[in-house]
Amino acid sequence: MTGLESIIPKQNIKINLLPWAAPLFEKYRYCVLYGGRGSGKSYGVASALLSLAMQKRILVLCGREFQNSIRDSVYSLLKQRIDDLNLENFFTVLEDIIVSPVTGSRFIFKGLRQNISSIKSMVGITHLWIEEGDTLSKDSWQVIKPTIRENGSQIWVTFNPKYKTDIIYHEFLSSMPPPNSYIKKINWRDNPFFPETLDEERKYDMIKYPEHYQHIWEGETLQHADAQVFKGCWVVDYFEEDPKTFAYYGLDFGYSVDATAAIRCFIKNNTLFITHEAFKLQLEIDHIGEYCEKHIPYFKNNRIIADSARPETIGFMRRQGYNVSPAKKGKGSVEDGIAFIRAFDKVIIHPRCKAVAREFDLYSYKVEARSGEITTDLVDNNNHTIDALRYSLERLMGKKYADYVSLTRM
Repeated sequence: MTGLESIIPKQNIKINLLPWAAPLFEKYRYCVLYGGRGSGKSYGVASALLSLAMQKRILVLCGREFQNSIRDSVYSLLKQRIDDLNLENFFTVLEDIIVSPVTGSRFIFKGLRQNISSIKSMVGITHLWIEEGDTLSKDSWQVIKPTIRENGSQIWVTFNPKYKTDIIYHEFLSSMPPPNSYIKKINWRDNPFFPETLDEERKYDMIKYPEHYQHIWEGETLQHADAQVFKGCWVVDYFEEDPKTFAYYGLDFGYSVDATAAIRCFIKNNTLFITHEAFKLQLEIDHIGEYCEKHIPYFKNNRIIADSARPETIGFMRRQGYNVSPAKKGKGSVEDGIAFIRAFDKVIIHPRCKAVAREFDLYSYKVEARSGEITTDLVDNNNHTIDALRYSLERLMGKKYADYVSLTRM
């Protein structure tokens, strides 16, 4: 293949890397790789770091803004690359760390937001790899930069851009970047291993979701941010939940290639907290309940408001023992539901709810192609979890917050 071979001295090991990875082995302070889905950025970075870790002793902190468990990190990706490259003799994969007994290299994994104080006191970090850099907060970035202070240390960032105001985009792409920076845009066409299945999905999105295609696949920022339905109304963050909290459950059934989505949420002090989600494409009716139970606690033990357009599916789930009731819907129900959600002081989405966060990002009003003006018509996609959320809150709409307590007993 055309590319770069990283040769490990004394081991006679060759790791094939793509040409854009060559500068990663140079003495850049910052290496920022950005682009759309399917580009292979993360795979390339994982391979490059493993190659470095076999040549000399390094300490790699793999971080992202939110990491609730090791499963949220690049741990699984590194483990997969070790298996794919037959490097099992050179790396030991432990429960929450990866080490090389050959060179003494280590990979550790941290959520930056919740571990920022402990990370500040860490010494010896030679490489920081920030995955999903688009979610990084300004506070985390300002604290983490001087923490990586070893001579010759590097900060690598991989991300799919969202907004031009995001701290990494602003620092490296919207203005003059820091000196000694390597910045490279990488997209699906730069990946010689881009799978046919993913290419079919890309072409489908080009036709069905042209307003978001450039963002998802070509690595462009979201355009017409003012057209976002929930602009400025929500954040992704961790939160504590009282065990006695009364929760609401909603379910939106998928059709053909559309996703089935379910959510769990609760309300406190006029703040809406979204705690769990279940989201899956082409989920068979027989498996809806089981799948939702796996991802949402107490799903079978609570009242679930579901999409009334599928009465036969509701009937089937009831026979399986689920307490499912149809949503009322009706003219204006979508707009009313959106207004109700926007009326909360804030919507806080738990980091585990990735589909919810993505749809809150992408759900938008139509924009006139010629004039660029934002209309009041909703784009009917990126709304499966949001529909489920509307259904879950349906019985509260039009009620005062003081009435919530009595309604929770219904």
